[in-house]
Amino acid sequence: MDRRSPDRRSAAVPAGRLLAAGIGACCAIAAHAQTASIGISATVEAACQSSAGDGDGNGSLDFGTLDFGSYGSLDSAISAASSEGSGSINVTCVAGQSYAILLDGGSSGSTANRQMVAQSGSDARIAYNLFTDPGHAQVWDDSTGVAATGTGSEQVHTVYGLVQAQSTPAAGTYADTVNVTISW
Repeated sequence: MDRRSPDRRSAAVPAGRLLAAGIGACCAIAAHAQTASIGISATVEAACQSSAGDGDGNGSLDFGTLDFGSYGSLDSAISAASSEGSGSINVTCVAGQSYAILLDGGSSGSTANRQMVAQSGSDARIAYNLFTDPGHAQVWDDSTGVAATGTGSEQVHTVYGLVQAQSTPAAGTYADTVNVTISW
């Protein structure tokens, strides 16, 4: 005779089903959700920089030297054009940023009358000038200079030099230092 009562039923339930039922009951608590947002921003400032080398190791920029070469006579004009690391001016500005590059008059103080001075200490000088174009039509000065607009990539600006025909001074090395100003 069966000792179970007819309204009592029992059935064996596998342990895996009990565990799954318990997990489902546990995790069904999160029935509501809330959504929000956060703002994200970045500011690109108007900026330019030069990629000139650190010429003297103390943080000052050095675009190199525009070298006219060696000559025995200055009876004819001598032209020179800069290249990267040898007088060219490299500038990187954010895209769309207007900027200007100005060159001062060097040791003469005059952009119309630049002069290289004898390194021997004598008063001898060689007249020259710097230009924005290979035809030497536009002097590169400290008021107008060269105007450009940044692309976000490095832009290389060539400096064109011209030593005018003149009386040949004493043999020796002649040099000048021209300051470059990049403004935006």
